[in-house]
Amino acid sequence: MSTELVVDASVVLKWQLKDEEAIAQALALRDDFLLHGRISLVAPSLLVYELTNGMLTATRQRRLSRDQAEEGLAALLAAGIQLIPADPTQIFSLSHHWRVSAYDGAYLVIAEKLDTDVWTGDRAVYTACHRKGSRVRWIGDYREAAR
Repeated sequence: MSTELVVDASVVLKWQLKDEEAIAQALALRDDFLLHGRISLVAPSLLVYELTNGMLTATRQRRLSRDQAEEGLAALLAAGIQLIPADPTQIFSLSHHWRVSAYDGAYLVIAEKLDTDVWTGDRAVYTACHRKGSRVRWIGDYREAAR
């Protein structure tokens, strides 16, 4: 049986955007999911829109061509991450408590619902939540944690 983890868009985008921090760890998580079946990945339904926006932003910044972004987005969406709706009232509550955006709060709601960790590549989210003892984990620590 595989371990269920919540993953945010900042981590999943690293699977296609190779000029970011902690790429090796994000790819190790991806491989544990897609190749080895060691983990299963879950995210709130909004992941689809965040990935779309991330790839669109990458094309506007000329980090990827339009074709690369469209192909990359299709691959990310086909990866098989389980999408779960998050309750807006719970999103509001956790976002307010942790002082993060409602988008980031949606990942926290899913993690709380499943009693698991959220892996992020967003330093601001990690900093806001980690020091207060949440289950938010920094993707740069993934290899160490996976041992």
